[in-house]
Amino acid sequence: MAVLLLLDVFQGGPTDYARLWATAAVFGGSLALLRWLPEETLARWWFQAGLFLGDGLAATLILRLTGSGGDLFLIYLLIVFGSALTRSARQRLTAAGVSIALYLVSGWRPVSGWPTGPEFWLRALFLAVSSGLMAVLARDSRHSEDDQRRRYEDRLVQVGRLATLGRVAGEVAHRIKGPLTTISVDADVLAHRHARDPHTLKELHEIRDEVERCKRILKDLLDLGRIEEMDVSPLDLRRPVREALRSVETQARRRAVRVSSSGLGSALRVRGDASLLQEAVAALLQNALEAVRDGGLLRVEASTRGRLHRIAVVDDGVGISAEDLERVFEPFFTTKKGEGSGLGLSAALRIAAKHGGTVEAESLGRDRGSRFTLVLPAA
Repeated sequence: MAVLLLLDVFQGGPTDYARLWATAAVFGGSLALLRWLPEETLARWWFQAGLFLGDGLAATLILRLTGSGGDLFLIYLLIVFGSALTRSARQRLTAAGVSIALYLVSGWRPVSGWPTGPEFWLRALFLAVSSGLMAVLARDSRHSEDDQRRRYEDRLVQVGRLATLGRVAGEVAHRIKGPLTTISVDADVLAHRHARDPHTLKELHEIRDEVERCKRILKDLLDLGRIEEMDVSPLDLRRPVREALRSVETQARRRAVRVSSSGLGSALRVRGDASLLQEAVAALLQNALEAVRDGGLLRVEASTRGRLHRIAVVDDGVGISAEDLERVFEPFFTTKKGEGSGLGLSAALRIAAKHGGTVEAESLGRDRGSRFTLVLPAA
């Protein structure tokens, strides 16, 4: 309607003020209607289809009255492009089909009939092709949105499960910690008694190593149940990222893993708990270090898109298969044989969720590396 109003004003020749004011009134009325109608009505298919059909009828009427045949094609092209915003493929095709039909009808004259030049028909064909392309693009966009919504809902379910697991795990860990301490102390006493028996000492050392491994798992379990309370304050996300990088420097240096970072030049303002965010980034870094081979590469990439800060941890390690990618945030799930507790990524996801964010996982497959991205809302 705005374009039609401008065409009516700048068309040239004597101005029909009655038609001009009528167009302006329809334009203003449509804006008021869109402003005050409830969202439930705006979302109805018949209302959306009616908007586009109304645009098409108004374009046909006004352009016929003004004789703006050359501008007719552009108006209908705008309507065809706008039809991609509707929610249903049937609505899109209906709006586009009616617009093309109106364009064809507008070219007919009572005396001369249809235009004989190729320009009119080429434009009609272009409208039809554009309608098909916009329908395909809109369908792909809807599928992408549905896929993102499904992943987000699955992630919410995972976070809920983690919250329940954290509460149960805290109780279980406290109950098991005592017996493990007793086993460790008894193994030390027996090792002292059998100091001259290498075979016995080897077995006792294995017992102590397994006890320590169980204690590490218990610590991760306690961490899952510990992050219910947060000390929230404004902070620069770069600080916990740099502290997490320092925490893995020794391990990376020992294995000759090259660690680099980018995007940390500008402030990344968020609201959250600095220590918990450091733990989340450290968990992603530790996961990457366990995935890369000696001499591998690990990158930390910070960026901002819209109102979201993103901290990506990228490695060139063993990668993740497609069937495992959806399970990497499940507690105790790990693809590392004999390494890791399978709780680091779960804890990172819970911490991100507590801050209103999430953790995204990407991988092209086995031996093709992976990318884990901590996403947090900007303050």
